[in-house]
Amino acid sequence: MKALHHRVLAVGAIAAGALLAWPGAVWSQATALTAATAPAAPASAAAVLEARFLRLYPGIYTPREQALVRQYLADNAALQARGPIDVQRLVRGELPKATPGLGPVIRATDDWVRYFNTRSDPENPLRHDRAHAQRAGWPDILAMPSFAAHDDTFMVPYPPGARDTLLVSDLNHSLTALKPIIPGDTLYLVADARELIDLTPPEGSVYRTLAINTHGSIYNQRGEKVNEVVFRVTESIKLYRNPADAPKNPGFFDMWEAPDWLSRPTRVYTDADWVRIRGIWQREERRAELPRYWQDVVLGERPRETLDGPILASVSPVPPWGQGSGGSRTLKQELLDPVRAASLVRGQKDGIWRTRERSGYVPATPPQPAGYAGGPPPEAGAITTTDIHQDGEKRSPLVNYMGRDLALRHLGNWMGDAGWLRNIRWSIMDPRGHAALGKPVPTNPRAERFLHRVPELTGRYVSAHGLTQDVALVKSQVVAKAVRDGRFEVDLVWWIETLDGDIWQEGGATIELPSRP
Repeated sequence: MKALHHRVLAVGAIAAGALLAWPGAVWSQATALTAATAPAAPASAAAVLEARFLRLYPGIYTPREQALVRQYLADNAALQARGPIDVQRLVRGELPKATPGLGPVIRATDDWVRYFNTRSDPENPLRHDRAHAQRAGWPDILAMPSFAAHDDTFMVPYPPGARDTLLVSDLNHSLTALKPIIPGDTLYLVADARELIDLTPPEGSVYRTLAINTHGSIYNQRGEKVNEVVFRVTESIKLYRNPADAPKNPGFFDMWEAPDWLSRPTRVYTDADWVRIRGIWQREERRAELPRYWQDVVLGERPRETLDGPILASVSPVPPWGQGSGGSRTLKQELLDPVRAASLVRGQKDGIWRTRERSGYVPATPPQPAGYAGGPPPEAGAITTTDIHQDGEKRSPLVNYMGRDLALRHLGNWMGDAGWLRNIRWSIMDPRGHAALGKPVPTNPRAERFLHRVPELTGRYVSAHGLTQDVALVKSQVVAKAVRDGRFEVDLVWWIETLDGDIWQEGGATIELPSRP
């Protein structure tokens, strides 16, 4: 372990026996978790929060936290002790239910695959036309690679009982696609490793800030690994000095803390905006069956921009789906067809075109597949992320992977049927964006940044949160190409802007392309 501000409580890094010697222990760099009698908070007229919340120190845990954190670390260590999962026993259903890291089993039914494909990538025949997919060499239509990557299965939070308030930042994720997902597949989610990094400054803070990084795998019914995933989240928690100050029956917004993302002005879409939007749609280009060869790709190349939205309803993070449920679709096809456009109505307050019935732009969800009974009940005090991302037109935050899936459409357009998206990374809530809105937080040292690799974006960062009524204007640039293990790969940086130019998501992608004969 290095500097005090960077303590790593990693899977397997703390022996279980060390956790039992807490009472009376003196914290040192070699003792990551001890019984804590927090030093008296320094008097400071400026620190108003100090009067209400405890000052917390890295690796020193209050009596309220101790047992909960000990169990959390023990659970993480159990993943390390488990070792590689026995995949064949997993798919035969022979593993004990208590096996560390086991997640839900997801059935890739045809209706759910088509539902997600229609919502996020409606014009790609690989995702809708079985005959077309078979001509391209696949047995059936392709699900989106994110179909089963349910983030909340992997992102086990800091114990809810060990905090009174929660500020989340720096969602920073990665998905590697190793095999296709098609209708009829059964998918098994498994967490493989979890790391906890205490970023609380050594001088203490009313916030205990923790980076939680989880690695996992998704397998199909044949025991093939189809996805490798990494989910990273930073949580900053506070504890009341006087427990009586806590609400008696706290609701979601009693504990949830966030920058004022809604302070960004709402755009009213003008006739000129719609001319611009239609122009972007008309310039979109799908490579489709025409191969894009690796040798023809040029560094600095900019794929055609794509645009989705204005987004009228966020996807809701409904388990077990990696793509959530609900959310609005883009009315591109209607708005580019004068006959169909004549049936739409335009909002007087926001200037947004809609179908007359809400069901026309928020597709109905299929029934849950037979045999899925839902995950375990949430722990007392746990957040329900559907409270953050409301399925409605009142201005509200967009779930992180809604932007990711719209970026997948953009990347699919460019690579064509012969390309394979090997990896996609995505990130929202950059700590610099938090600081700009008065909520400074530490940076997760494991988080990956992307925009600096695009020269024209030097100094830019994700400064906004995607909100309903925004568009998702997806842009990208080729930043590297290489032959890796015999694969001809291209690396791109992608980002999502509003029409005002605010960046609300960034990411990277690695695409395998065919080599010219």
